[in-house]
Amino acid sequence: MATEDTSGTTAETESTTRSDAQPIAIPAAHVVSLVQTTEAHLDELATILQRQRVLSIQSANGTYGEEDRSAIQIEIDELTDEIDRIAEQASINRMRMLTDASAEANVKAADELGIAPAEIKDPASLADAQASWTLRVHVGANTDEALAVNLFAANIQSLFVGEADAADAGQGEPLAEQRSIQASGPVNVMTVVDANSSIAKIDVALRSVTDQLSNLGAFQNRLESAIRSADYTVEGLTANGAPEGGGTVADGLTVEITTAES
Repeated sequence: MATEDTSGTTAETESTTRSDAQPIAIPAAHVVSLVQTTEAHLDELATILQRQRVLSIQSANGTYGEEDRSAIQIEIDELTDEIDRIAEQASINRMRMLTDASAEANVKAADELGIAPAEIKDPASLADAQASWTLRVHVGANTDEALAVNLFAANIQSLFVGEADAADAGQGEPLAEQRSIQASGPVNVMTVVDANSSIAKIDVALRSVTDQLSNLGAFQNRLESAIRSADYTVEGLTANGAPEGGGTVADGLTVEITTAES
């Protein structure tokens, strides 16, 4: 009957709209890979900071002489440079995730992004940290069906706020007054006192890295849940016409990454 045909056409159209009109971008699994890659860089930064902490503890031992501490300081400074290199060069699809160089253009407030509810939950410990990028992931077929997370800068200037400038401040001082600031970066182990102070600085930097790792892990779990939820919805809407090839609907689900450069 005409009525039944019209109803059927309407239902079929709505089904097609919801199941086929996913934003055309990249497979959702690739976004998970992006998050995992960022986590891998942060894991490496945490490993470097842990090594600096071990070296600082060694230098805080009163049995070490100035020559021993100088040798330790060389490794400390090399590791400091490596932290900056990783943070500045880590990138995926032109996203430089861990540097604040692109923050002005790519950090957005929740109400600018078109997500519901309009909120981005950051760990309290990162409230004063410099966000480097706001990652918006569109996970549905309709307006505002999106998730978002902030990535945070992890270069030396961000991990050791104010300390990098302090390390450079005394470079022009007489040698006798430079004794406690001979290091080229914020982690100084040239005296017992400086080494002990550096342990506390490193602990703050480590917490910033590990808290960001925890935040990304939670976001990844939520993203994977959203992918499964979308899969269930699409499967229900396409129950009479399963995808060909024996794959799951999730294999074809795509998400949209929104950045200032897209």
